Amino acid sequence: MDLMLLGGALALDFVNTRDPLLAPDAREYLDSPRALTEWGEHVGVLPTRARLRLSDADLARAHATRDTLERLFTTPTRADGKSFALAYAQAAASAELVRAGDRFRFDGANGLDRILLPVLESARELLTGPELARIRRCGAPDCGWLFVDRSRNGKRRWCRMDGCGAREKMRRYRARTA
Repeated sequence: MDLMLLGGALALDFVNTRDPLLAPDAREYLDSPRALTEWGEHVGVLPTRARLRLSDADLARAHATRDTLERLFTTPTRADGKSFALAYAQAAASAELVRAGDRFRFDGANGLDRILLPVLESARELLTGPELARIRRCGAPDCGWLFVDRSRNGKRRWCRMDGCGAREKMRRYRARTA
C-alpha cells in the first residue's frame, strides 16, 4: 500500500485513508475488504499476509467508523460521541485481554475488530488526553488530512512540509510574483 502515515496517531491515519480528505472525488484507499486488510497490515495491527476474511458489510462498518472519527476530531456532535461509544463497545466485546511483555493489551478476537479495536483505542486516547488540543487539519486547500501537531510552538500548518507545505508556499510565491 502506498499510503503515507502522517497523522501521528493510528486513529488519524485511519481517517486519512481518503486523499485528499476534503475533496468529493477523493481517492478511497479503503475501496474493498482486501484493501482494508492491507491497510491493517500496512500500519502493523495485522501480521503481514494476514488471512482475514472481511465482507462488504465490514467495509461499510469501517467507513462509518472512519466518518464518525473524522467528525469527532473536527466538528463533534453528541450523536458522534454516542456512535463512537457503540463502535468501541462492539469492537471491545469481541476482544480478549492478552499479555504483551510486562503489560496487557486488548486484542480483537477476529474479523474487522482486529483492525478497528486498535484504531478506536487510539481515538479514545486522543479524545480523552492532552493531545486533542493539538489535532490539526492540513492547511493546504487540496488536502485536509488530520495530524497531531507535536511541534514545539504548536503552530504546524501542513501534514508534511515537503508535500503540502512546499506546494502551498510555491502557490503563494507565484501569486506574489505574477
